Amino acid sequence: MGGDHCFLAGGNSRLVQALCDGVPVLYEKTVKRIELGEDGVSISVEGDQVFKADMALCTVPLGVLKSRSIVFEPELPERKLGAIQRLGFGLLNKVAMVFPYVFWDEEIDTFGCLNKERSKRGEFFLFYSYHTVSGGAVLIALVAGEAALEFEKVDPAVALHKVLGILKGIYGPKGVTVPDPIQSSCTRWGSDPLCLGSYSHIRVGSSGADYDILAESVNDRLFFAGEATNSAYPATMHGALLSGLREASKILRASEGRVNSDQKKYALQKSLQPRNGVLEDLFMEPDLEFGRFSFVFSYITPDEQQTAGLARITLEKRLLLPSKNHNKKGDQKCQGPVAEVDQEVFHLYAIVSQEQANQLLMARDDDKGRVAFLCKDLGVKLMGYDSTWEVGSSLISSILNARKARRWFQRPKNLKI
Repeated sequence: MGGDHCFLAGGNSRLVQALCDGVPVLYEKTVKRIELGEDGVSISVEGDQVFKADMALCTVPLGVLKSRSIVFEPELPERKLGAIQRLGFGLLNKVAMVFPYVFWDEEIDTFGCLNKERSKRGEFFLFYSYHTVSGGAVLIALVAGEAALEFEKVDPAVALHKVLGILKGIYGPKGVTVPDPIQSSCTRWGSDPLCLGSYSHIRVGSSGADYDILAESVNDRLFFAGEATNSAYPATMHGALLSGLREASKILRASEGRVNSDQKKYALQKSLQPRNGVLEDLFMEPDLEFGRFSFVFSYITPDEQQTAGLARITLEKRLLLPSKNHNKKGDQKCQGPVAEVDQEVFHLYAIVSQEQANQLLMARDDDKGRVAFLCKDLGVKLMGYDSTWEVGSSLISSILNARKARRWFQRPKNLKI
């Protein structure tokens, strides 16, 4: 992602507010515990309130994860805990000042200074000019490194006095008077229990791979986003935004996968239930029938040639049964046959389209040739009764639903005048 640094007119909150438009957001709900179960996620907040959901997205800063102020049950995977421990979480504070007028060069966006003392190199080393996007003479001073830690221990009035001293040291020799600010504000990100720092960095012992580990979801139920989960753009606002989009896509895929899995489980459960002659009832009124072949389809209208359906082939098995008249008495010899021939009807099934059924009708005149054509030329696999239910339970449901729909469309219409 290339491009220059840019400021959003009106501040970053405008972007956040636009993204939250229409989304219910609950404030002052400090999360204390996240429990992950087979059926979903339970999130406990202060005040003993519990929120339950199918899935949850955790976007707390890395500093909060490091502090372990949120209890995860069960504990996060060791791999993720290691990444949390290895990555660094830095501190950058700001002093925002509103002046009565712009006294600095209006043509520049940033300027800075270098402190002579090494320990204070991060103290108000850079200034951002926001007058072009804020609607006022706003100047922001940055504090980083060791100086940022010390900054949080200092009274805001003292900190402001130091900032003004640096500005006067820069512009005084140029003959520019630095006015007192109308308003000022200091950040304390390191002391904020909901942040405990500003943003991540790769410190000694960690690597970019730790960002990817931190981004890994747990059991497709608990997901993670934030700048510390984006190895391409860490420590940036756009990195955090992109991580949110990434996780939204993962949650959608996980949700769709879970729905499909539940449907398959439901179909399997249905297939394992007693069939109560459903297949037999279907083929009592076949949509197409010739020779030993009968077909039922899931179409609503007959012109849907590619609609899937079931074919049933009726076959007969010859059985040799003991002769009922074969009773030896003494030395009497049997004059009749020792066995009787009986026939048992059984069925084979196949999943075919209406078009394939029509091809089968036109291809051969005899049933034996049709079976060969079905298996060899059309590549259709024949199945027994149980296999048909295991493989085609959802198709059978579709055929049943299609028949209901056809009957609904064919019902007599009551016309009202």
